[in-house]
Amino acid sequence: MQTEALKLRFAINKIERLLSHNLALTDQALLDHVESKIREIEGRLGLTEIKLDHGKVDWATLIHAAAYRLPPFQPGEKEKGFRDALVAESFLQLVSDSPKTTKLCRVVMVTSDELLSTAIKNRITTLSNASVLPTIEELKGLINTLVSNVGEEFIAGLKPKADKLFFTTEDNKDTLYVKEKIGRRISEQFKEQLAARPEGTTFRSNGQWWISPPNFARKEQKRVFWASRIGIEAEAGSVISPDPIGKVSLSESLKSQSVTLEGRIPPAFSPAFSPAFPHAFEYNPLQFFSAESGITSINTSLKALMGTPEKKVTTHKGRDIYEVLWSTEVTMTRELKKAVVEEIKHIEIDWQSVS
Repeated sequence: MQTEALKLRFAINKIERLLSHNLALTDQALLDHVESKIREIEGRLGLTEIKLDHGKVDWATLIHAAAYRLPPFQPGEKEKGFRDALVAESFLQLVSDSPKTTKLCRVVMVTSDELLSTAIKNRITTLSNASVLPTIEELKGLINTLVSNVGEEFIAGLKPKADKLFFTTEDNKDTLYVKEKIGRRISEQFKEQLAARPEGTTFRSNGQWWISPPNFARKEQKRVFWASRIGIEAEAGSVISPDPIGKVSLSESLKSQSVTLEGRIPPAFSPAFSPAFPHAFEYNPLQFFSAESGITSINTSLKALMGTPEKKVTTHKGRDIYEVLWSTEVTMTRELKKAVVEEIKHIEIDWQSVS
């Protein structure tokens, strides 16, 4: 945040020269404002910063890990991971100073960094009140388990079954995702969200879809509710046409065209891993062309034939997140049956500028 604030210095200088007026926004003033904003948000969210006790750090062990590139240090010629090591030490000091009984206290580290996660897990193997989770959604699942009248072992035993029940591969027609045509429902129900793009961009393309393992939401009598998140990778940017004379009007280009827009069946899904969606499944989604996207495709082809190639410049990348709330009935033998989709909702899309 400090770095981003200091990047504004050049723009502030230009404004001061334009107005012939000193705005008194020095580098230190910018940094002070950033610090003040952080403290304000910490207070509003009830966050407490962990203070690392340098005297309790086993520096000899940490130096050894850095020298031999042991987790959380990354392998390679350049040493990377010192700040992660300090994060790990801060967390472990918090665990050490906290009650050890799980009924009194639970200490959880949330990180998608595999090396940092490995480093911490190696040092809490004997502790039942400390754990490392890869996502906030996993943390929500743990909290939902703790506040429900069900045990962690009970939910842990059901999660693998719920995972297979929701989705395995496209060939498995018995999974809830395939039977309920969830991919198609998202494409049809959230057309506006799937087409939304950052300000200043002229195109958006959606790529791979990811399905995360389900997280426990709640339990009502014999029914257990789960939340499965679906992430869609997206890119956005601008189209550059080097020859504006060669542009073709969409309406004119389609006057003599007979257009049939059909859905395409994707190839078999293959397992993959994503830091944001641990143990997720990567696949090419059902691509049902809308009239707009089909026309755009035809128009692009016509331009290529006329010798006026266009160049797409990607300026933003993001992941569009959707959540499926579904439920199952639990039998006396802890089997899951009668799966039902309760709700599908759009969560958010997080765009990041491509430098």
